[in-house]
Amino acid sequence: MSEILKTYHFIDECGDPEFYGKGKRLLVGTEGYQPLLIMGMVETTNRRALRKAIIEQREQILSDNLFKTIPSVSEDGWFFHAKDDHPEVRAEFFKFIRKYPDIRFHALIARKDIQLFARKHNNNATEFYFDVIKHLLEDSLKPNTQHNIYLAQKAKSTTEKLTNAIEKAIVSSNKKSGIEQNIAYNCTIEKSQSMPELSIVDYMLWALQRYIFKGERRFYETIEHQTVSIIDLYDNHKVYDAFESFRLDKAPKFI
Repeated sequence: MSEILKTYHFIDECGDPEFYGKGKRLLVGTEGYQPLLIMGMVETTNRRALRKAIIEQREQILSDNLFKTIPSVSEDGWFFHAKDDHPEVRAEFFKFIRKYPDIRFHALIARKDIQLFARKHNNNATEFYFDVIKHLLEDSLKPNTQHNIYLAQKAKSTTEKLTNAIEKAIVSSNKKSGIEQNIAYNCTIEKSQSMPELSIVDYMLWALQRYIFKGERRFYETIEHQTVSIIDLYDNHKVYDAFESFRLDKAPKFI
């Protein structure tokens, strides 16, 4: 009997799945509208070691006179968050991430198309959101492996919806392979501030988003060696991987 492997998956997103605001007000084209929903996932084989390393990195920042008096760092309960972190702190955490040996990053970019949203997702943002998670997981769940899946908490997320997305991903993978495989998994929804491992996903998504929206490639290139795949879902499910790197000039315009 083959040994059961364990792997840990941490999922978060940038952008949002919303097309409409309060009162069914159309958001498309308005200030602040997010044209993409980007879902990211980090895998590791040793959650305990990763968690310990992140906490130690945080403690180093908090004990260093160069960083600990930065206002955002000195706030109670501070933890790594790419958008809000001071540039010097952000640089330190990127150095940590790129040297850590046991993380693999997957991302899925979903272009927001209002006609597709109505036809495929019934004008339901939550349905759209979990369908993107399903596509993200499709080729990542393997037999003879215990998958432990953690999704960053959002207002409309439930364990039931996450479970349904995982089950759909398994069915889709089996259909593509033509083999009925049993996949073992556990899944939970977690607050980002209580799960340090989600900081890694947050940073990697920030780097990818910054490249897409601002054309600044240096942060993404820092973590590119840890990127297994980037899927452009609505560009005919285009996959960028070790054989073809993700570059803006290879993809249809995102914005």
